[in-house]
Amino acid sequence: MRFHHYSPAPSLQPFLQGYIEADCRSSLRNSTYTLFPNGLSGIFFNFGNTGKLILEKEYDTPAISIFGQIDKHFTVADAPGFYSLGVLFKPTNLSKFLRVDISEFTNRAVDGTLLRADLRRVHEQLTEATRIQQKITLLNEYFCRALLNLSPQNTISDHAVHLIDTQENLTIEKLAGLLHISQRYLEMNFKRSVGLSPKSYSLIQRFMRIERKLKKEPEPRQHLNFGDEYYDQMHFTKDFKRFTGHTPGRYLLENLEMGKSYLIRP
Repeated sequence: MRFHHYSPAPSLQPFLQGYIEADCRSSLRNSTYTLFPNGLSGIFFNFGNTGKLILEKEYDTPAISIFGQIDKHFTVADAPGFYSLGVLFKPTNLSKFLRVDISEFTNRAVDGTLLRADLRRVHEQLTEATRIQQKITLLNEYFCRALLNLSPQNTISDHAVHLIDTQENLTIEKLAGLLHISQRYLEMNFKRSVGLSPKSYSLIQRFMRIERKLKKEPEPRQHLNFGDEYYDQMHFTKDFKRFTGHTPGRYLLENLEMGKSYLIRP
């Protein structure tokens, strides 16, 4: 399968992380991919042969698939002829777009037409478009209409996401203090808006910082030291296996490249 990333229109960039094209149309055999959580949720418009998303259970991917946050490594299985165009939302914006408690969709994929009937027409238009730039233009036009009427005011969860993304080793206690709210209110509000607890979201961001550091290593090393991120090797190994399905030594010795398995996330 080939993956291509595209940026949304400038006016949509406060809302969307980006578009991703997953193309299996030239493949002659079934394929599976292990992907990592990236702190994002979104909508995928699927075409051709049905694929599968394997999370806590196995989901057939409907024509329009809405998926919530994913907090561990997961598997995508595709058949020859499968094609998909995904829209990845910044952490709090899918809940605003759908007007739902997004925690109900964590580690799940659901039929998008059950939540937004107008997505069916978008799927039809994407089917008729023959070139990727036409498809991106259609998505930009639709989401400009659908998202730009949302309130531009940042919520508590928006502020919390920004603090977690920009400050390393930020405890939940300190985060609640910076926002002048109780930890319990922070947990409830964040999970409803983002789909993860602040701690789980923070773990994903911490692990992705490690991924960026690994990419700078001149060569893979079996024994890694990330004392600035983890208190001990045991916790690092535990999180590494949760997010990749491998221990650090096995993963790096197999020369698997971290980064590709995140889809979109700078």
